[in-house]
Amino acid sequence: MKLTIKQKTVGFFVVLLLAILFVMVIVIVIQKAVVGQKVRVELDRLGRENIGQIAIDVYNLCKISNDLLQQKVNGDLNVARYVLDRYGTVKLMQETVAWTVINQYTKEQRDVRLPKMSFGGKWLGQNRDLAVPTPIVDDVKKLVGGTCTIFQRMNTDGDMLRIATNVEEIDSTRAVSTYIPAMNPDREPNPVISAIMKGETYRGRAYVVNDWYLTAYEPILDESGNIIGVLYVGVRQESVESLRQGIMDITVGTDGYVFVLGGKGDQKGRYLISEGGLRDGEDIWEARDANGRFFVMSIINKALMLTDNALDYERYPWEYPGETEARMKISAITYFAPWDWVIGAGVYEDYYYQAQYRTDAALQRMQRWLLISAIIVFIASAVIMYGMINKISKPIEQSDNSSGFSETK
Repeated sequence: MKLTIKQKTVGFFVVLLLAILFVMVIVIVIQKAVVGQKVRVELDRLGRENIGQIAIDVYNLCKISNDLLQQKVNGDLNVARYVLDRYGTVKLMQETVAWTVINQYTKEQRDVRLPKMSFGGKWLGQNRDLAVPTPIVDDVKKLVGGTCTIFQRMNTDGDMLRIATNVEEIDSTRAVSTYIPAMNPDREPNPVISAIMKGETYRGRAYVVNDWYLTAYEPILDESGNIIGVLYVGVRQESVESLRQGIMDITVGTDGYVFVLGGKGDQKGRYLISEGGLRDGEDIWEARDANGRFFVMSIINKALMLTDNALDYERYPWEYPGETEARMKISAITYFAPWDWVIGAGVYEDYYYQAQYRTDAALQRMQRWLLISAIIVFIASAVIMYGMINKISKPIEQSDNSSGFSETK
């Protein structure tokens, strides 16, 4: 069957319009995917920057608090040294006294005999009663507050015995007769004792009887320059309640929060600051996410690799209490080494992906309307083109018909 000029022309332009329409559809779909991907990447970057900045802000708050507390401790040490010097020369007397000493970590007890340590010729006794004043340590507390202790060296290893202190035990007695061992329970050298035995002053965080303190430990020397004891001052690390409350008051997004975990030792994997303080002290080292992965282990291991205020991130599916399914959560992590704090700022990803969802919906609507517009343009173009072709081809067909009739005649 032979096609007419009109049919050929219409067919050509229909194919051309369909090709143009197809290219437009492909371009629209590709551009939607490209724009959507760029939006996702940008939102992910902005979301990470946001929670990362919150984690860094908390790190900086801790640093400021640490610096201020350490300045106070350093000043307290100067006062304690002044008070100690006013009592006179420190000596070990010939007379000995029995002690039942208690390891402050393991609580193991043993009996020892040590020379009495005198201050200006006066022995301080073995006073455990907080209601009965103990010279020097209580004088310091009256002047500057905080805690003060005098230690006596027990042996060549450097174990240090509290012979006078205002540090309280859990039963509200003085922690006299407890001692700091030269070796920690993990068989690592105790950093306080290591510094003292080198003749150095230790400044920083230390475990004192039953809690963590910001401290200063200074060697006490006899007239021959031998290390015979230690002068200590310190303030409880948790003494700045406003810092703890401030951290708990931070909201990340709509339902995210800042948390703090212990990084090493007995505190490893333990909540130090939890959401609203409801889980403080709870050990979550072996907690698993919705996929069964030990995500807390991953958080802490990543944090311990960080230096200064560097950041890392952890993504994990987490089912919030009261919800029926897990949602993806992301936490920015940093490590404040002076306090052994693993700081995290976590938020569900769908919080900052809400903008992406709105953008995707807008792109979807745009794509739909572009396709509808393209189809309308195609139909309109086809109608117009058909009319034009029909108008142009009709005289030609009539001319061809006339020519054919003449030849036949």
